[in-house]
Amino acid sequence: MNGDGLRSLIDIKWNGAILIGKSFTVDGHWNRPVRVITHAHLDHVIGLRDSLKNSGAIIFTPATYELITEIYELNGALKALLSKKAIALSYGKYLDVNGEVVRLVKANHIVGASQVLVESNGSRIGYTGDFKLRGTEIMKDLDALIIEATYGSRNFKRPFKDFINEFFADLVNDGLARRAVVYIYGYYGKLQEAMYILRSSGITAPFIMPRKLYKVTSVAEKYCGPIGNYYDEASTELRKLLMDYGSCVVFYHMNKASRRSLTEGLHIILTGWEFREPIRRRSHNTWTVALSDHADYEELLEYIERSRPGLVVVDASRSEYAEEFARDVEACVGIRSTTMPKNNESLVSYF
Repeated sequence: MNGDGLRSLIDIKWNGAILIGKSFTVDGHWNRPVRVITHAHLDHVIGLRDSLKNSGAIIFTPATYELITEIYELNGALKALLSKKAIALSYGKYLDVNGEVVRLVKANHIVGASQVLVESNGSRIGYTGDFKLRGTEIMKDLDALIIEATYGSRNFKRPFKDFINEFFADLVNDGLARRAVVYIYGYYGKLQEAMYILRSSGITAPFIMPRKLYKVTSVAEKYCGPIGNYYDEASTELRKLLMDYGSCVVFYHMNKASRRSLTEGLHIILTGWEFREPIRRRSHNTWTVALSDHADYEELLEYIERSRPGLVVVDASRSEYAEEFARDVEACVGIRSTTMPKNNESLVSYF
């Protein structure tokens, strides 16, 4: 398909809505028959209430559907609409809508995260959503690839990314060995990734968390395998359990990090915005760990090199580095690249 024809099948709006084909809007609301949600983070669920009222169907993976129902406080009417309009589409399955075909492709980001592949009018258009390269399926034979650029600047490289899990586990083990309570702060999805890392590193201490985080962890365990030995902080079992173990790991959402106590325990803040060191001391008992669930600059370029699409469209609604990254795609990979939307307003500033 020529450039003008392909351009008519792709658009990105200032509110983060990714428009693909004639039928689909992804990760933002627009008045179209079908809304697709790639994962359960807020900036990709934005506009859900409007989509529930105006779209004919909402597509996501089964895990993302369950996470949305646990994380977001929808009233009874909206819950009923979500249940009525939800289409839980497993990876690799497809749905035909008005002659256009949509598939969800596995992405390594948070539990249930997906990429989106649409076949429309003879063209194949892929959208990565948010992803980390290892464990993400590379979409190929694409006429166009729409890609995130959260870390689209050359300054955002993590040379230690292959070793960060070991550093993180060692830090937690050190705290537990000193019989300290270890507090870990992060976002939904990243916290569950941290739990799997610690369990795979041989850490068996109890994991304690608030009720909502406990429910999210239960969804992760359902779709990604056992975590085990984790408890709602309101559980009546905890006192005896902690007497038996002597130490534990407590998980909190990132919004609690600024209110943490500085008088006890070991505190670990998980962030993707650390590029100098894998772990960095912030105070006598607080550390930053550079654990990210996004591709860094090098991984973004590697995805494109391995995918080899005809055109790259960089999502500028969620990143201030889109223009820089689009230029680098053309210079480093030799593939035509552009950004959308073209004005300076983005979802970052919208929030």
